[in-house]
Amino acid sequence: MAPTSVEGWMVIFPGQGSPTIGMGGDVCDVSPGTRVVWDCASDISGIDMRKLCQKGPMTRLTKTLYQQLAVTTVNTAMLTLLRERHALPESGYAGHSAGEYSALYAAGVMNLETLFHAVSRRAAIMQRLAEQRKGAMYVVKPCDYVALRQLIDEMQLGDRLNVCCDNGRQQQVVGGEVAALKTLINQLTRQGVATIKLAVNGAWHTPLMAEGVAQMREALAALPFSSPACPVIMNRSGQAEYAIEQIKENLAHHLTDTVRWRDSMELWSNMGYRRFLEIGNKKMLSYLLHEHYAAQSGHDIQHYYQLQRDTQQQAG
Repeated sequence: MAPTSVEGWMVIFPGQGSPTIGMGGDVCDVSPGTRVVWDCASDISGIDMRKLCQKGPMTRLTKTLYQQLAVTTVNTAMLTLLRERHALPESGYAGHSAGEYSALYAAGVMNLETLFHAVSRRAAIMQRLAEQRKGAMYVVKPCDYVALRQLIDEMQLGDRLNVCCDNGRQQQVVGGEVAALKTLINQLTRQGVATIKLAVNGAWHTPLMAEGVAQMREALAALPFSSPACPVIMNRSGQAEYAIEQIKENLAHHLTDTVRWRDSMELWSNMGYRRFLEIGNKKMLSYLLHEHYAAQSGHDIQHYYQLQRDTQQQAG
């Protein structure tokens, strides 16, 4: 029996991978609410977020220490403006990697100050570990999670590599130590599997981040969280989480564990979600959703900018 369709939107947020000079310019100080977001991000991080996003330089904006804060600021400012201008029913949340923090804020788990304290600490931990232990990440396709995980284990590379993101039925991201990655990539190439190196300065969701788990756990312990107002599907479990302690534990292990995005997409559909709204600087997650739900009808997948254009045209 097909699940009953959920009324309202599953709101999703991208993480790193989409920085551009000028990002967030259209949601910067355009209302009192958006001004509060930019002020809070700058005050807590000690970084002029307006200058960073509008002027860069790109070499700074692409660094994890700054990029996670920039993406979170823009995601949150977009959400704020959307809520001010539209009465959209929101019934669930999820975020990809660093985007999970935006999702937890949207669900009421964190307030604005807690959000930027958490992201600032996460970004600093990951940047430091990336500088200490050089790593890389590659997109792998076509390849499913089971096949890639099995290959890593057969080659005895599991202590140095991980499937960072299970993004879909035929798209994975693998990362870890550079030498171990080279060995794996060579084998994948012989098997006819394509790989593309990602422009990142570390290996997220891999054993190289292991030292950061305890540090992140300690940082989160001191921050006030609330139970989510609506389901939040988390990366580490691929499940809806409601218990505060489990949410914090998932975030701590987020540094080393696989982003289970495919499992999340399957769960959303099984829960009855048919309407999806991506809020972020670029259309990124929408492509994964279109690919995943291609064989199914009745799914409405929209991006923030598309929704804004459609609303303006209707008003005009």
